[in-house]
Amino acid sequence: MNNSFRNNNKKRRYVIFITTVLFLISLIVTSKGDNRLLSFGGNIVGTITTPITKVVYFTSSKLIDGLEFLFGSADMRKENAELNAENAILKKQVENMEMVINNEEYLKTEYDLIKKDKKNYKKAYIVGVDSSNVYDRFTIDKGTASGVKEKDAIVQGVIGEDGTIVQGLIGTVVDVGLNYAKVSSITDSSAGVSFRTSKSGEIGAITGGNKNNIEGIMYRTEANVTEGDAIYTSGLGGVYPPNLYIGKIKEVIKDESDTEKKIIIESPVDFNNIYRVLILKNEQELDNE
Repeated sequence: MNNSFRNNNKKRRYVIFITTVLFLISLIVTSKGDNRLLSFGGNIVGTITTPITKVVYFTSSKLIDGLEFLFGSADMRKENAELNAENAILKKQVENMEMVINNEEYLKTEYDLIKKDKKNYKKAYIVGVDSSNVYDRFTIDKGTASGVKEKDAIVQGVIGEDGTIVQGLIGTVVDVGLNYAKVSSITDSSAGVSFRTSKSGEIGAITGGNKNNIEGIMYRTEANVTEGDAIYTSGLGGVYPPNLYIGKIKEVIKDESDTEKKIIIESPVDFNNIYRVLILKNEQELDNE
């Protein structure tokens, strides 16, 4: 029975094969004399292939649309490049406006200080930071060509203890070139800025700091200092002129052994966000000349 089934299958395949060959031959022969028959054959082929072509065309169209959506056409890429350039310009303008807004108070206090003191301040911009601890040491764009000398003080206009505009201490010039100067700020632990308190006149020295928190130590452990006391430069050592405002005592720290008294000073200067400063001539140096 199985052999009979296999034989029947072979016969059917032979019949289908022969029928197909004969049909194709008849199409070729009759196509020369009867275009209608050829058209009929073409219609059959078209009927079979059209759905396939439709699927291929639809798929390829969607693929092209997808690629243009992701990567854009040439015109679209050009337009995107122009928009990106315009956005970059607008972003920079916004950043500049934000800088002006953020520094509005600083610019006002700087102007008021210059107007009030009538001193020959020189404005300078920060062009580099030398220390890993931001603004411990930095470089400004003024040097000997502008009359800058070592030990000149670097200040900002700030609001003092009584609400008036005063010189807020930032640091001092430690090295000068023709068109630049290097500044050591009071947050530099090696600076050793000498200070005094406004109320009791107690003396101490700055030991370091960051942002607007300045660390200091009092020379006397029994020094009479309290939170809120204003701190000024003492003028000792000849590095800084006296009476430059440093800030107010934020915290008094006394160690358990009672051998030293530390203070935290809140400076009106944000040492992590300085971009322009004022150079103040060291009058003590001028007197020595």
